[in-house]
Amino acid sequence: MMKTLLPAAVLVTTLAAAPVALAASNDSTAIEGTYLLVQPNESQRVLALNPGGSVNLVSQGQQVRGYTSGLGSWKMTGPDTARAAIIDFNDPETTADGNGASQIVYDLTFSGETDGQFQSVSGQFSGQAFAKGKNPLAEDVQPARKFGNRFDGMRIGVN
Repeated sequence: MMKTLLPAAVLVTTLAAAPVALAASNDSTAIEGTYLLVQPNESQRVLALNPGGSVNLVSQGQQVRGYTSGLGSWKMTGPDTARAAIIDFNDPETTADGNGASQIVYDLTFSGETDGQFQSVSGQFSGQAFAKGKNPLAEDVQPARKFGNRFDGMRIGVN
């Protein structure tokens, strides 16, 4: 009787623990936070990955160049990776028809976990700028120009 119960107890314990490990790998709290993104010879940016999937972006160059802060959504793509899609307005280099919206997609890889939070980020962004009045989310609308770059960054923390 004891020989039958022991394997059953091991099986139940193993099955009960499996969802916990899966949930931990999908937990976004290690990624959520605010990061300073630095590009060589370019403007620096502050990227905030908020709980619930919203994202904010502010750039050092936006006042000089004339575009706005960005807002959008983000999601985890792996245990240490995420993707964010952001919209901003008034790209200064769009077209003679006027400055419209831009959509920028950030692919982020996180590292250096301390106390359950990643401390470093690296990746790339790719953007598309659209003429005034064009919907940057419509699949059939062609961008006026494309742009992108790589970056490295670190979490902005409070000591």
